[in-house]
Amino acid sequence: MIFILLSDVALFVSFCSSPINHKEKYVKRIIGLPGDWIGTPYSHDVVKIPQGHCWVEGDDPSFSMDSRSFGPIPLGLINGRVTHIVWPPRRVGKVDRRIATDRISSSA
Repeated sequence: MIFILLSDVALFVSFCSSPINHKEKYVKRIIGLPGDWIGTPYSHDVVKIPQGHCWVEGDDPSFSMDSRSFGPIPLGLINGRVTHIVWPPRRVGKVDRRIATDRISSSA
């Protein structure tokens, strides 16, 4: 069992494959957990994360394929937690935790 927290950077679907195409690999930040309400910045929609799912987003919203594209993903697809960057060498270091408190609510 993997314990996840908001803002964790997660590997998902069979060592980080896409929920749309199992051959693609994704590493995304967990933004919302089951029961949370997420505000989507560009469409101004509010989405409730269903039980057994989470909301994931990349750090670069203009180029990221994430929950804004394919919706909440099943928690069962989370396969690990990213703690450090090892490549490219100029980015080596610990992954910082960021929480988007202005976009998330635990109640309606």
